[in-house]
Amino acid sequence: MTDPTVAVVVLACNHVRYIRQCIESVIGQVGDVSLHVTIFDDASDDGTSDILADMAAANPSFVTHVRHPQRLGGSENFRQALTRARARYIAYLDGDDWWLPGKLKAQLARIEGRLDVAAVYTNALTVREDGSPLGVFNDVGDAQFDLGELLRRGNFLNSSSMLFRTDLLAPVLAGDGPLLDYLVHLRLARSGLLVHLGQALVAYRVGSQGSSLAGANDAIRRLYWEAILDVPRERVSDAIFAEGIADFLRRVIFRSMRTRRAGLVLDWMPRVFAASPYGTVRTALLVMASVARMIAKEALSYTTRKTNGRRTLVMYRR
Repeated sequence: MTDPTVAVVVLACNHVRYIRQCIESVIGQVGDVSLHVTIFDDASDDGTSDILADMAAANPSFVTHVRHPQRLGGSENFRQALTRARARYIAYLDGDDWWLPGKLKAQLARIEGRLDVAAVYTNALTVREDGSPLGVFNDVGDAQFDLGELLRRGNFLNSSSMLFRTDLLAPVLAGDGPLLDYLVHLRLARSGLLVHLGQALVAYRVGSQGSSLAGANDAIRRLYWEAILDVPRERVSDAIFAEGIADFLRRVIFRSMRTRRAGLVLDWMPRVFAASPYGTVRTALLVMASVARMIAKEALSYTTRKTNGRRTLVMYRR
């Protein structure tokens, strides 16, 4: 059988409340794009596996259900899913999120024939666990980024919107460490431009049951730092690298304020300053500039109102 244009990989683990909507949103793209969706089910034990087995049986030509008999964990499940993809492009989706109509078609229009483009992302609507609206994922709009730009401003890309060239898979999977989404984005950016569509074509569920981020913020922060250090230093200037680690410390500062954990800053500040190509004073000034920039963006957002008088909540600001 001829390989499809897009291999859609979905990671699922105890997503019984959300998985049907997730897979149906992919099936809804079939009229636009040649695709095959494979759901990598990480030993779900809440009924998710039964739903997926039924959906695969009902759509055998373009839905495959792979259930791991033992729990692998999100990172290893992600690695195995990417390794088994067979198509010109790979699109990724978490089992608790879903796509909006026309998502893949819009992305293919921006990558087909553009060998300088490594991947295409879109904005996302943010929703509560029950699917009710919250806001949007980022304030990026229509744009494109290189490796340096993604490093200096940190991660603002929605992983469930990602579509990339399968021939770039080897550098993405290099090594055997955990695969954080930011690491994947940075490695893709080594091979070409990252295009971002400002239109929200994904629905991203915030704080859902089974989310890999829930209760794992410290571990994610360590992997985020390792993703920054994974960038080859010869690929970016000292100025860009310094801004990237300053942005990281700004995120740590904001997190410590939200959680009232001053120890976070005390723990990370020496590591950031030690890694900086600049001295302590200059690096501290970059951190303060990053904090001030984000505070200013938040303040400005209060002056921008929708017609109903309510602000659009933005999860990540660039």
